[in-house]
Amino acid sequence: MIESQTTSLPFRRAGAGPTLVLVHGYLGGSSQWVAEIERLRHFFDVIAVDLAGYGDARHLNAPKDIAAHAHSVLTTLDQLGIREFHLLGHSMGGMVVQEIVHQAPQRVMRLVLYATGPQGSIPGRFETMARSRERLAEDGVESTARRICATWLLDREASPAYNLLASLGTCASYQAAEAGLWAMEGWDGRHRLMNIQQQTLIVWGEADRSYGWSQIEALWRGIPGASLAVLPACSHALHLERTAMFHGILLDFLSTTAHRNSAVSS
Repeated sequence: MIESQTTSLPFRRAGAGPTLVLVHGYLGGSSQWVAEIERLRHFFDVIAVDLAGYGDARHLNAPKDIAAHAHSVLTTLDQLGIREFHLLGHSMGGMVVQEIVHQAPQRVMRLVLYATGPQGSIPGRFETMARSRERLAEDGVESTARRICATWLLDREASPAYNLLASLGTCASYQAAEAGLWAMEGWDGRHRLMNIQQQTLIVWGEADRSYGWSQIEALWRGIPGASLAVLPACSHALHLERTAMFHGILLDFLSTTAHRNSAVSS
């Protein structure tokens, strides 16, 4: 596996074939995708980026808007010489990849929107963005990350995946933790859903405490021809709770285009 910080965003990369780009969410990082990189590298050139302010990009200043995150991902891919790619985004990263499709529709082949939605304020979230900012200021990054990461798992702190998520979340800078909340709250992609021409898969855990059914339904009904996979007995970080099922769904969706050489035109 290649790990690099020579481009605008750090990344992890492994495999060969069509490129698959993985974009993490709020308080996440490229290291959350270790199992996905190991499994999918046999079929794809997998690139998992660290968004500015998170993971291995903690030293970078995080923007306060989703569009800037999307631009940074595209700039990184430009520097790697990658023109076309499949794209997966989780949570806040799902907003980022929707922006990437908007900014560069000709470059994206297939799209996976994982535990995300089209409205950054996230109606029905376990708490409002304003309250998260208040608690971040009161409690600091470490306490906030541990508290929020627990909501992403069905069994909360008792989950085997909790320590991984919590340790990754505490790597985020305070600036990024605050900026991410502002970036999400200020973003709304609902009016552009009908413009997404890529074949799209929406993946959701039925017990997700961050994104309720209304957000998932908006994606499913708003994106022409979108497919929906609802996984049982899991929450927001379902790739850590239902790993084999998650991998199977991704491979089934992406494998039919493993040798595709052209992106969807705008």
